[in-house]
Amino acid sequence: METDQLIAIEVFCSNYEVEYAFVESLQEHELIETVVVDNARFLQIPQLNRIERIIRLHHDLDINLEGIEAIQDLLDRIDFLDREISSLRNRLRFYEPGL
Repeated sequence: METDQLIAIEVFCSNYEVEYAFVESLQEHELIETVVVDNARFLQIPQLNRIERIIRLHHDLDINLEGIEAIQDLLDRIDFLDREISSLRNRLRFYEPGL
């Protein structure tokens, strides 16, 4: 992965006022992925929306990591189903243009 798509975890933690241990626990629960480059850990910039959502769930709503895992799984399923519905609608429009 290109390094311009990475942000150092230390920089992320200082900007978002989050502890480094929290980010490590997110990785341990497989809620996020980190990248190691030259013995330094980085987050992928495309994951920032997901991480921000997780931080809000944890800090604002006081949801533990197990609850966040369940919520994230449900949100991933919803995203998959939304994409599937869009695909099926497009196929249906091909056969029935008036819809």
